[in-house]
Amino acid sequence: MTVAEKIIKPNKPGIFRTIFLYTGQGESTLLVIPTGTTVEDYNYVLIDSDKDNEENEIDLIALFKDLFKTSGELSLFINTHPHNDHVGGIKEVYDEIGFKEVWHSNHKAGGKHKKKYEDFMSVVKAVGKSNEYFILGTNDLNKIRTSANKEVIKKLGLIDYQVLSPAEYLCEEIEEGTADERDRRIHEQCGVVKFTYGKDAKSIMITGDSDKEAWKEHITDYHKKNLPSHVLSASHHGSRTFFKENEEDKDLYEAHIKEINPTYLIISAPKQEDSPHGHPHDDAMELYKKYVDEENIFHLGKNYESVIVDIDSDGNIEITFDKELVEEYGQGSNDDGDDSDKNKNYSSIYVGSQTSKIDNRPNG
Repeated sequence: MTVAEKIIKPNKPGIFRTIFLYTGQGESTLLVIPTGTTVEDYNYVLIDSDKDNEENEIDLIALFKDLFKTSGELSLFINTHPHNDHVGGIKEVYDEIGFKEVWHSNHKAGGKHKKKYEDFMSVVKAVGKSNEYFILGTNDLNKIRTSANKEVIKKLGLIDYQVLSPAEYLCEEIEEGTADERDRRIHEQCGVVKFTYGKDAKSIMITGDSDKEAWKEHITDYHKKNLPSHVLSASHHGSRTFFKENEEDKDLYEAHIKEINPTYLIISAPKQEDSPHGHPHDDAMELYKKYVDEENIFHLGKNYESVIVDIDSDGNIEITFDKELVEEYGQGSNDDGDDSDKNKNYSSIYVGSQTSKIDNRPNG
């Protein structure tokens, strides 16, 4: 059994597993979605792709080759927005691993992001119009838009999802603007998706790089009752742009985080000193700490680790901190991908209705 199979694949049915992979200055999140009643009944979905050869970042292709060595496949790629650190390497992933469908925000990127955007569009073309879908904000569960602009209900296994952004009218407005305006407003048009599972429902919100403008003008008021989420992926790698336009902006926006009311926060960013943008920003972290206990804020780059969130069918959450994927598949690793007997440490916290525990392996 490969390291990827051991860490990522549940060994019992009915677990919704989300792996926030360490990819340095970027974001890649893998969803393991239950689809039935056996241990083989899982679909694998990648949200965003980052491949720029940073030190210790997980090599997605090496990881997926090991993960699907004996069974399984990547069924879907969801892109929140086509910036390099969210779509980088996706052509290589498609060429070497493959996937059937693409969901995306339909933003047309330019400037320094144009080449990666064109690579992404070549993948969209390859999967075909019938397998291309647009993510557009809606109040309905499991609703998405076909490439022919038809709203459809499309389930993802046994979980529910809701697309909260981008708003359709906003996409139309931005598309009619100049290339410079489109580039400037890409984070306003960013995809935001909430995933929910379990009898005592628990939710995970993926926010991409969505900014203050997106939340203040298009998301919070419209989707207020649907925002509460137990796990929040910090927008834009812990950037201040979630709360304010820039460092000098004194008009802080906090209505969104109050409504989301997360228990746990995941930050996909390297160590601050290694980030070209200084992520996560200190002022943003201070704001997050007003709403999330510091012990429940997990910064992937702090210890070069991935965070695994398991939700079982009853709605219990277990969060595991894993370094083994980085050690095995991180840039610079010389391992051969089949070291399942290594004695490596895990730590995790379990959140149930009335109980808590410390465990040493992912749930399932």
